[in-house]
Amino acid sequence: MLRSLILVFGFLPLFLAAQPVRFNLSAPLVNDPAASAILVSNQYGVLRYYKVLEEEQPEGLSFDVNRRLGEQLSLTVIRAIEDNGFFAFENTTYCHLSSGASIEKVASDAEEGGPRAFRQVELYVDGVSAVEDVVVTGPVAMQPVYRIIGGRLFVAFSAQPYNGLLALFKVNGEQRYRYFYATEGEQSRYDLSLAELKTDFVEQKISLPKDGDWEGTIQAYDGNTGQYFWAYNSERMRKPFNQQHITAYLPGEAAFTHFNLQLSHPGADSYAYYGRYETLPDTLPVFFFDPLFAENESKAFRFKVSEEELGQFYEVDYAYEGGRGVPGSHWRIFGAVGQAGEVDFILPDIPAELYELMPFLDKLLEPTTATKRMLRCTRDCDYDFSRQPHLLRNEEWRVEHGVQVRGQEQEF
Repeated sequence: MLRSLILVFGFLPLFLAAQPVRFNLSAPLVNDPAASAILVSNQYGVLRYYKVLEEEQPEGLSFDVNRRLGEQLSLTVIRAIEDNGFFAFENTTYCHLSSGASIEKVASDAEEGGPRAFRQVELYVDGVSAVEDVVVTGPVAMQPVYRIIGGRLFVAFSAQPYNGLLALFKVNGEQRYRYFYATEGEQSRYDLSLAELKTDFVEQKISLPKDGDWEGTIQAYDGNTGQYFWAYNSERMRKPFNQQHITAYLPGEAAFTHFNLQLSHPGADSYAYYGRYETLPDTLPVFFFDPLFAENESKAFRFKVSEEELGQFYEVDYAYEGGRGVPGSHWRIFGAVGQAGEVDFILPDIPAELYELMPFLDKLLEPTTATKRMLRCTRDCDYDFSRQPHLLRNEEWRVEHGVQVRGQEQEF
């Protein structure tokens, strides 16, 4: 009996010292032409797994890594990006993952904004003698071209055929906009009178937590048409710099079921808001944010978190300057705040083989800035970051869950 106990307890430390943790990476992620390597490391930067992505993986990639007692494992995707023959890196690390974690590719802005169909649209409006401004709120392939010919306003642009069309007009010296709203379809020419440019819209002002330039859109879903249209679009409707609000334009004839809002204030002191609303808010809220690092080095950081920040998520974005045609590089680290105290992390060791394959990784010791961001979920927040960490970066997911972001950039 004693010998049996000795055998059982003798093997127990070995069992506790190495428990397998499974990682599952989707095929689109590992077969992305930019994806170069996968690293798994612990919180001290010690490498536990390393694989160069050379061969196609039709079924994706699944593997086990032994986690030692007290370790927290993080996974890093190393990506090489190219611009006119110059290379940089866009690395992403997901911290403190649990066994069974599934990680998928997050589409880049360039991929989301890929080839789309556009239709040439022409508007003719009788009774217009002067025009100050014409704004087409949705995405266009060609900016509106307009002129007056014999008391008739002519407007031409290219718009997407599967979205609602909202065009705003300031004409004949009037102070307020008139609008034309239509369901985009097969029709490409509209012959209108001035009376058909309506004025019965609501100008919904939304107060902002900070002055300056804000970027983003508000898409409104019209239950009558089953289509979205752009009630606000910063690319088309740049707000005056000295106004601390934006204005969304809501046509009186539309039956709104919900609004998708994405607004951000970039820069050193940044804000971002995502949300789906039945009615638009009058103001964008603020939340507690401590912008300071307790310690910040080229490959390691540490910062304090309070009880108030439990359940939130963090991002630390290291930026590396390019220059002379070389694109800038980034290493972004994402994680969840599980307890009050401190968050600390050390970037993983880079194998010598990877430095040989990607010599531009030598920039890692010379970041120019580090941006600390806190992300707060405000709706349906039963989300396990440790199992699906990539969702935190997905803009549609952020809209559905009302994510709010505060960030502060610090120079080295």
